[in-house]
Amino acid sequence: MFIILLFLLLSLLFTFHLSKRGNAENASDISESNRISTFLKNKGGNHTSHLSMLKDKQFFWAQNDSVLITFQQASGSYVVLGDPIGDDSLISGALNEFEHHCYRRGKRPVFYQVSPKYLNLYTKQRYRCIKIGEEAKVHLPDFSMAGKKRAKLRTRINRLERNGYRFSVLFPPHSSNLISEINQISDSWLGGRKEKGFSVSFFCENYVDNFPLAIVKNPAGTIIAFASLASNHQQTNRTITVDLMRYNNGSLHGTMDYLFVSIFQWCKQNEYEWCSLGMSPLANIKDSAGLFGPIGHFIFHRVNYLYNFKGLYEYKNKFEPVWESRYLMYRSFLPIVFLHIIQLIHQKQDNRDREGKQIKRAV
Repeated sequence: MFIILLFLLLSLLFTFHLSKRGNAENASDISESNRISTFLKNKGGNHTSHLSMLKDKQFFWAQNDSVLITFQQASGSYVVLGDPIGDDSLISGALNEFEHHCYRRGKRPVFYQVSPKYLNLYTKQRYRCIKIGEEAKVHLPDFSMAGKKRAKLRTRINRLERNGYRFSVLFPPHSSNLISEINQISDSWLGGRKEKGFSVSFFCENYVDNFPLAIVKNPAGTIIAFASLASNHQQTNRTITVDLMRYNNGSLHGTMDYLFVSIFQWCKQNEYEWCSLGMSPLANIKDSAGLFGPIGHFIFHRVNYLYNFKGLYEYKNKFEPVWESRYLMYRSFLPIVFLHIIQLIHQKQDNRDREGKQIKRAV
């Protein structure tokens, strides 16, 4: 079992490095996309809801269309991304409906990257739980650039601004020239590597055009870095997620620090409470049940040649975020679950895009 889990975790790690690039231009039914967008704006989203706009997902509507569950098929599993979205009182019933939907089709329900919010509901419905990482969330009212501990960061940012670098936020719809410019930055950042999918964003014109873009320009006025900014559409705990983030190879040292700090300051000025930097896989999972914890802990600290999990965690941690656990909920044999998630992340994005979104209703 130890060898199997180690192999599967290394395989999952490998997919972070070598997943296929996507193209969603042929993916969408506009009415379906609008329906999802309207639902999220009315009900509020969560830490993964913005990824529904990538159109490599399917959707299950439960509780008379009052709860949305975002998922995709991977062999014998239906893998849900994040938590169901809807009124808290309806979530338990929605989970039951989705479970019946899965079993009628001979699929196993799996919930990937869920938050602590509904853990008790999953466990009551006999799901097993393992921690898979933590999400970094900067509490904006507490964020400040003052003080000795921020001195080096201030020095980098002040140097960039003195040299003529500028930050701004651009709102959709975005011009074709802007999309083309940031597409070139994305290609430079990838450097021939392939994109990831499902649980992380990939560059797609239709996707990027849904969100405000934070950009950094050099003294010549050329964009050298950008990030899409996704809102959770909540009235309380208003959150911006730094989503698709890319920069030109060869950018001046400190460019990303400048981008992040400027985003924090912009969010704070616009009365957001949190800014999410996304999940750090395998972070602080040493005490997870079974062999997964120590194996993941070993990979996090020792296996950096394919993906630097520890470096990613340490970079985010310098902004002193609050770390919130993320979990995998499952019932079947864990190695099979991992295989299905690996398959899902590693699927060819263009194949999924041709299929397009499918709206699954509770019946």
